[in-house]
Amino acid sequence: MMPDASTAYGKILELANDDKFTAFQNSVTSAVYDELGQGYAANENEVALVKRLVEATQNQSYNNSVKLHAAMLHGSRSYVEFDYLDKRVTKELGDMAVIAVVTTSKKRLFQRICIIQNKKTRKNGWDIDLEQLFLLKNFPPFTGSKGIFSGYRDLAFRNSSGSLGAFGLMHAPGEMLVVAAPLLPEFLRGKKTVPLADISAVGELLGPHGFPFWAMGLPFHHEEWFHMVEEMSRHYGFPIAAASGAGGHSVLSNTRFTRDIYDFIRSWTHFSLGEVTCVGNHVVNKPVDGFANFLMKKAGLGGEIEFPKNDTFGDQGIEGSMAVLVAHVEIGTAGE
Repeated sequence: MMPDASTAYGKILELANDDKFTAFQNSVTSAVYDELGQGYAANENEVALVKRLVEATQNQSYNNSVKLHAAMLHGSRSYVEFDYLDKRVTKELGDMAVIAVVTTSKKRLFQRICIIQNKKTRKNGWDIDLEQLFLLKNFPPFTGSKGIFSGYRDLAFRNSSGSLGAFGLMHAPGEMLVVAAPLLPEFLRGKKTVPLADISAVGELLGPHGFPFWAMGLPFHHEEWFHMVEEMSRHYGFPIAAASGAGGHSVLSNTRFTRDIYDFIRSWTHFSLGEVTCVGNHVVNKPVDGFANFLMKKAGLGGEIEFPKNDTFGDQGIEGSMAVLVAHVEIGTAGE
């Protein structure tokens, strides 16, 4: 049994059952809707809309134990080179990273990240770059060309969840869907544009998630995990990762589609979005974990979280153009 991990899960479930925390989530959602609505009214592009998303979420906190951090890392756009079918191509990895982390006394207990490329509708749908979709779906070995990954060769990001890469699909009058990259080919079917009417049916493709993918390979036996789930279900009133992941209201699950900003904010702050990289201070996906830690340090969280000293990306002063959103839950602070 891993008491550190179970403490983190318990805190997340406690927040999910807290009506005041739900009110906090709703308040953040309203702020995002307000900002994106203004951006759409002014006919702003993706970069400006993402900046508004950062402004709406930065420096928000709940009960001294939950803090939302948001920052725009400024610099050259981050491009990577990789093999797409039979040719070498260069693409931007993504323009936003959404991270959630639980700590106690600065030590990480649970962490996950989703790398998102945002797209604004053109007429009645979204134009999808098939090469970038290939990158965010498969994460083939890539080499840094410019920006954050400059100087790195043959990086391999493991995408065990199928949710490490995603697309943020924005549309009028100020709405956003998030779709895991592996789902999009089902709607493209050889095309390069996904109509809004087609993407609305994505939830029907999602089946239930039982045993959490991120519990596999951890240093405890599966029966211990099930015992912990049983105990928490009895205490908090619902099982971990029991929902389909289609509605964004499940906790500690694997959300691959959020239908609107409400779903997005709740999935993010319920620790259900993206690839898990650290559980109980045990790193389960080192390259991706190192990238998430690098982004958090660049976003100004180096003094609040104790990061590994041997991270893949270290403390190098690489800059790039990317929005970073971090939900940070600290256990044991005042007001818990």
